[in-house]
Amino acid sequence: MPIDFTAFGQTAETADETRHPRDVFAALPRVPGYEYLRGPQDQVLDQWHSRRTESDLVVKLNTGGGKTVIGLLIAQCSLNDGAGPVAYLVPDHYLADQVRKEAASLGIAVTSDPTAYEYGAKRAVLVDVFQRLVNGKSIFGVGGSSSKSARFSVGTIIVDDAHACLAKAEDEFRVSIPSSEAQYALLLELFADVLEQQSPNTLLDIRAGDHSALLQVPHWAWHDRQRQVLEIIHPLTKEVPFAFGWPLIVDVLPLCRAVFARDVVEIAPDHLPIDVLTGFVAASRRVYLTATLADDGVLVKDFDADPNTIARPIAPANAGDIGDRLIIVPQEIAPAATEEHIRDMVIDIATERNVVVIVPSHARAEVWKERGALVFDKDSIKEGIERLRADARLGLVVLVNRYDGVDLPNDACHVLVIDGLPEAFGALERLDEAQLAGSDAMLRRQMQRIEQGMGRAVRSNDDYCVVLLMGARMTERLLLPGAEDALSPATRAQMKLSREIAVSIRGAGMAEMKSVVTQVLDRDKAWITASRSRLATLRYDSSEVDIVTRQRRAAFNLAARGRSSEAVAALQEALDRGGSDGVIRGQLLQEVASYQHPTNPVESQETQRAANEANRALLRPVVGVAYARLATPIQEQGAGASGWLQRKFRTGADLRLGFNALLGDLVFGPRTRHFEAAMDDLASPLGFAGQRPEIEIGRGPDNLWALNDNSFLIIEAKSGSEEHPVYKDDAKQLSNAMDWFREQYPMASGTPVLVHPWSTFDSKAAAPQRCRVLTTEKLFLLRDAIDQLATALADQDSFRDPVRVSQLLAHHGLTAQHLIARYTVDARRGR
Repeated sequence: MPIDFTAFGQTAETADETRHPRDVFAALPRVPGYEYLRGPQDQVLDQWHSRRTESDLVVKLNTGGGKTVIGLLIAQCSLNDGAGPVAYLVPDHYLADQVRKEAASLGIAVTSDPTAYEYGAKRAVLVDVFQRLVNGKSIFGVGGSSSKSARFSVGTIIVDDAHACLAKAEDEFRVSIPSSEAQYALLLELFADVLEQQSPNTLLDIRAGDHSALLQVPHWAWHDRQRQVLEIIHPLTKEVPFAFGWPLIVDVLPLCRAVFARDVVEIAPDHLPIDVLTGFVAASRRVYLTATLADDGVLVKDFDADPNTIARPIAPANAGDIGDRLIIVPQEIAPAATEEHIRDMVIDIATERNVVVIVPSHARAEVWKERGALVFDKDSIKEGIERLRADARLGLVVLVNRYDGVDLPNDACHVLVIDGLPEAFGALERLDEAQLAGSDAMLRRQMQRIEQGMGRAVRSNDDYCVVLLMGARMTERLLLPGAEDALSPATRAQMKLSREIAVSIRGAGMAEMKSVVTQVLDRDKAWITASRSRLATLRYDSSEVDIVTRQRRAAFNLAARGRSSEAVAALQEALDRGGSDGVIRGQLLQEVASYQHPTNPVESQETQRAANEANRALLRPVVGVAYARLATPIQEQGAGASGWLQRKFRTGADLRLGFNALLGDLVFGPRTRHFEAAMDDLASPLGFAGQRPEIEIGRGPDNLWALNDNSFLIIEAKSGSEEHPVYKDDAKQLSNAMDWFREQYPMASGTPVLVHPWSTFDSKAAAPQRCRVLTTEKLFLLRDAIDQLATALADQDSFRDPVRVSQLLAHHGLTAQHLIARYTVDARRGR
């Protein structure tokens, strides 16, 4: 009869030794291909073993460095150590399947079922999705007033792809009530008075179904009306999906933000009250595996991890263990290249090999689909990945909003395109985007998301690919100071080398650019040597958690325990030591105000005023904010434009890229806030002055331009409208903006301008006197003129010559005297 050899596998004398990951690996019944640990893996596992009893550990390893093997060995060693049960958690089911396959190859016992005997008996590792632990009905236990007893325990938690799991956790700690639920309308009416105080225009937009309209409930009203909020929401709390998020936030509901959009109200805390998840908190070991988590402070912010251990990540001695990547920014090499030119080159490459394009939205994917691309989104991603891996000549494939959690090794993808900046879709995410606009924090978020996307195609240090980063706003962001600092050391080094190569071919056409791509893909030996030499001496960055992140988390924890004055003191330290970034300072002051309100509402309003002065995108205090009138330019238009352009751009090439980014947002469609921002950005390079009163003070037009002839344009932007003709509500908003203008500028001359696809007004819609309309046709003409102006200004750095700038503005009809006549039409009354 067969002998049970498991009884002979370990003795008391060898037990301690075989707890070291290296020895555990040697004893595993591995399949061929897993003969030895690579150097970086061995280094990481050795460090982990010496620090394994610390509660929060970050393990950093470049994409393709063998993180999964490391994580599984840590899991097995933790079982051997008596620190089980062990849960290995990933962002989605696709990755869970991949980890189980890897475990089978190593010979490590795993299960997908937490009820399995092997898991509870600490003989197998649970491999599952992160949401299994993080949800309001977690089988590992939920604390607080909605407590749920734990059915299963967990001693060690390993979080793979930690950056993606963070995003999943934020989703779980958010309650989203769609407008289809009666509670949405009840909440909107409950807060209608304070929302109108913030911005009557935006409240109208929300009720009218404007795609981009957003309003945050002021924290003072949210706090004071908690009883009514609870009464309204409570009937939903036992229903799916609300039953999964509500228990996680109910005990910190007064500390949450609530944001209304046209189709949803979202409610979530700034920091996750992670202690409500008793299984997570009770685990003696938590290990976070990451390739692209450059800012480890987010683990402190969201998971309340120990900042002292997080500041000492476990990493290999060398940070260069990554495959070869050439990173091309086509519009940096050829500023005159259009997106169509770039797509033509990409499609040409796709006739010979797989090309994967990652886009932020379905709208962006549609452009590629029209050119023959296969499109896969969250519902079909598994099929897409399987087809890419099975067929090296599948061709052009588009993945929608999938920047992480996808492996495309070897011939599955050697050319990767990131088309456009990652976009925010949720109401709270869009609010953050608006409030952090222009800050280092927002730049870091965007760059790290881009880096996650770039990691999809290089899954081992022997792999290679060419990455194309396209889109005008993408190019602009990449050139900003500090952009590359947000990247990991290996990606920074590859970006630097790629930039040097780009400089050597700047001004080249698409054919020459494709030739360089082909040279790299054909494994040119000189390229391989150059690439690997740049990576050979790299080291991982230190990860000190900044004082602002530490103190914000500490303040939230104190406030959640009802210790408001101590929370204010903690944030004051962050304000005193946190630098001078006005955007972040404003956010800190708003948090201080929210903690002050329960005990000192008068002082809270004074703090809120200071917050709004630091960052106009934040909440306005009860008594409003003072309006700073927009002065008309005193310089001649050409001189003013030239001076601004010289301060903004170093070279003609930089100018061209900046104008390309602006024109990318100056289009009709659902991204109306981006359109309004582009209109504001356009004023200065034309020699005018611009302002956004509706955003800044909650009153007035979307855009206000002061021309250099002492006149004004009062602009109401309805660039997202699909209605024909212009209806009463849109006309009324422009009339209200004109009333505001006459009140603020009683002696000035102003022209009302409506941005709308159509110039005909409904018979019931009253257009203001002298009303002009920037229609679809006229916007095309204006965009063409601006594009031609940018080309001429960039030529031989002509933007430095005020006389030449004046001549070009006049030639294109962009002067104060001719702008309105050439690029708008009279409003017409319909029948």
